[in-house]
Amino acid sequence: EQYRYLENMGDGNHMIIRNNAIRHTSWDAQEGVLTSWYGQLDPAVQAMVQPVANSFTTGEVYHASVNFTGGANWIPDNLEGAVAADLTQVAPGGTARAFALSLADVTRLSGPGLAFPNPAQRGSVALGWWWLRTSASSMQAWHVSTIGNLIGSLGRMHSATLGGVRPALILHQARN
Repeated sequence: EQYRYLENMGDGNHMIIRNNAIRHTSWDAQEGVLTSWYGQLDPAVQAMVQPVANSFTTGEVYHASVNFTGGANWIPDNLEGAVAADLTQVAPGGTARAFALSLADVTRLSGPGLAFPNPAQRGSVALGWWWLRTSASSMQAWHVSTIGNLIGSLGRMHSATLGGVRPALILHQARN
């Protein structure tokens, strides 16, 4: 299975994410990788992709400032401001494209009965760790570790064989 279903967003829209991270991608390089990956999708798939914001206002939050519930680094419970508001949605007038999930997206999609019901569903060595689009500082960014934890202390220039970026899409499937 190449993609993982994340959620039914209503109106025939569904959010999906690539199963495996595109390896050797730094946080700073992820936009270019997302654009290139999207450009290689089959035109029939691209035709189903819904527009999202042309740019995301992600905010920034230090790892040490975040409180977690349900275990170590599992679900943040004190996100505020731009970080909390950075939820991906269809944006008329936006751009049909691939995107990285935000810290707020992963928080909203994590827990019992959701896309990521437990840490193992969020991360594994086979899937690779993966960047979020949320910054932790001018030098660090958030990622999902290979054990499914949210970590906001990896250097934004870090690029490795064990992880990278996991493109997500919002698709519209017409009703029959």
